[in-house]
Amino acid sequence: MTKLYLIRHAEAEGNLYRRAQGHFNANVTQLGRRQIAALAERFRDIPIAALWSSDLYRTQSTAAAILRYHPKLTLRLSPELREIDVGVWEDVPWGNIQRDYPEELAYFTNDPAQWSVPGGEPYLHVAERMKRSVLRLAEENEGKTVAVVSHGLAIRALLCDHFGIPSAEIARLPYGDNTSVTLLSVEDGRITVEWYNDASHLAGGLSTFERQSWWRKTAPAAGEKKLYAEFDPLELPRERELYSDCYARTWMQSHGNLKGYVPLLYLRTAQSHAARDPRCVMKLRLGDAFAGIIELDPERGRENDAGWVSLLYVDPAMRSRRLGVQLIGHAVSYFRRAGRSALRLHVSETNTEAVGFYEHIGFRRIGTADGVGGMLFLMEMDIRPRALTPEELF
Repeated sequence: MTKLYLIRHAEAEGNLYRRAQGHFNANVTQLGRRQIAALAERFRDIPIAALWSSDLYRTQSTAAAILRYHPKLTLRLSPELREIDVGVWEDVPWGNIQRDYPEELAYFTNDPAQWSVPGGEPYLHVAERMKRSVLRLAEENEGKTVAVVSHGLAIRALLCDHFGIPSAEIARLPYGDNTSVTLLSVEDGRITVEWYNDASHLAGGLSTFERQSWWRKTAPAAGEKKLYAEFDPLELPRERELYSDCYARTWMQSHGNLKGYVPLLYLRTAQSHAARDPRCVMKLRLGDAFAGIIELDPERGRENDAGWVSLLYVDPAMRSRRLGVQLIGHAVSYFRRAGRSALRLHVSETNTEAVGFYEHIGFRRIGTADGVGGMLFLMEMDIRPRALTPEELF
């Protein structure tokens, strides 16, 4: 008999930024790093004979948890352990998917066997390849204990197949939290699920699900209340008053007054950024309500291989809904596709709330600059897509 621990990856950028990540190669987040540390302690004294993961960065990074106390193991990679390929949805905000593909999103959430988008992988194929992989690894490691790191829907599809849960009833078996663990026993080609989706090692605020509610809901049908925020280009000059008002509010919050703020100058700069690429000035909406703006400078920072955030604004009525981090997610996506390795911005040293927010999601202070109203912190976040090693994590 083979024992096989099936582990979901730690929180990754798609989970945090609310963007679709199937085969999209996202990094783990700051919370994900802490989850990996907790997972390492869980497996500290469990004998592991072999370690496998999908070949995506978020699973490779999570597998480092096993390597921390089992350093002689070799991490082996298999594309068959990947998440479902969501085709044209990859790295697209869930809000835009909900708006543009309402029927398919409802299928994806509630009856994935009926789901189909260009480039997408059929749900039943995922269950088949996951079962094939588990049986192969069990046969190759007969009588041993194996750790396997995979993905949320991939693991869910395997479990539903095992329990005979049809696609239309998938809600009966919810997603497991990030780094949740399922224990399988495999003997003579038969799989037994000993227990599943256990995340008891995630104490002290480490659970991703404690911070989110999407996983408790079914996707709405077309015309029903929307669950996710969506992005669109800000239409300049038509929406110039909205832009200038948001910039002035941000300036006031940062400096306490409007000294040095020149509306026309900043508006013209934003128009030049939007003219170069409409994705450089984006607005965020939640349902029918305006939620925020992000402005990117496509040239500033290029000499340092960095992208630059010129403006990030969240409407006061929309704060505490984790929308600011979704705006940062747009910037990460944009500049990573442009080949930049870092994301930079300035924050007033007196704006402690903003400084704390940026540090919480992975920015660090790398310098200072003189601003109109006082000292500014230069902050930077590494956005290189990569798997983290045990040496980087621990």
